[in-house]
Amino acid sequence: MRHALLVPFPELLPVVEQWLERTNATGPSQGIPPHVTVLFPAPPGIDDALDGFEAFDVVFRETRRFPEVVYLAPEPSEPFVAMTKAVWGRFPDWAPYEGEFPDITPHLTVAWGALLDEAEANVRPGLPVRARAREALLFGEVEPGWWEPQSSYAFR
Repeated sequence: MRHALLVPFPELLPVVEQWLERTNATGPSQGIPPHVTVLFPAPPGIDDALDGFEAFDVVFRETRRFPEVVYLAPEPSEPFVAMTKAVWGRFPDWAPYEGEFPDITPHLTVAWGALLDEAEANVRPGLPVRARAREALLFGEVEPGWWEPQSSYAFR
């Protein structure tokens, strides 16, 4: 079973849901809420790797792009980087995205693929969105295309 460690932001569902559903392989209808990824793939449990992290406020002010993705940039981004480094440091065999990307870039995916301009134009008027990072959730792919939360790790 594959796992993903995510910080969920259900407050962003009204802003991004239609684009996640139309363009992304894992969206709300597959069990995955809008989120910033801490680690994917992730080990099936992270023990106390996130102990000491406190809840914090996040603002999503702007869209940005990777080559095939429109995403929202969380501010601040540093706590997400610190979480990724903490879990990866504890589980060194679990590199973020299997080492495919050289940098850790916290992001909340909006759209993937061909409709990037349309998605970006549609989402921008709804920004900024303020949210609170309260916990990390470990999701497991319980069957192909369907994810369920397996564990939660509340921030202080």
